[in-house]
Amino acid sequence: MADNKTKVKNLLHYSEVLKHLPRTGWLQKGIEQPESVAAHSWQMALLALFLSSEEDSGYDFDRVIKLCLCHDMAESKIGDITPTDGAYSSKASAEKAAMAEIAAAADFPALNALWQEYEAGQTPEARLARDLDKLDMYAQSLDYEQKFPGKDLAEFRRSAATAIKTDLGKKLLAEIVK
Repeated sequence: MADNKTKVKNLLHYSEVLKHLPRTGWLQKGIEQPESVAAHSWQMALLALFLSSEEDSGYDFDRVIKLCLCHDMAESKIGDITPTDGAYSSKASAEKAAMAEIAAAADFPALNALWQEYEAGQTPEARLARDLDKLDMYAQSLDYEQKFPGKDLAEFRRSAATAIKTDLGKKLLAEIVK
């Protein structure tokens, strides 16, 4: 078993990768210097934090924030694979293996458990975190269209809007759309 210094260094290594890994979908649409995967996860967590102070919804927002922060950790090993990528068909198994490796390297099994919860989408918190993932994409598409006139990113908004499942997610989407 690795000592604490090594565990922390390992975890920070994967985190650093995410801080500098651009979101592939935006690159594919010609957005220069798009948000990083870590920026996306941070904004999801910030939305969850905001909701925690505004809503008496019965959600465990500490858990939602944790799910948001770790949901894309596997991308630090496998990259940001989009549905248009050839590797998309094997993404789930690659992510599972990557998360097991990351959690083991940091001796942080809770990280893998949170990722598995997010992926399964069976808990209310996981469903809300998944909605926040889509809400962030929706909001980011609006931001990029404003910054890059002439870019049509409506497909991201259509995809996001149809994927949002929770009542709270739908309520937040309505606020963003106004």
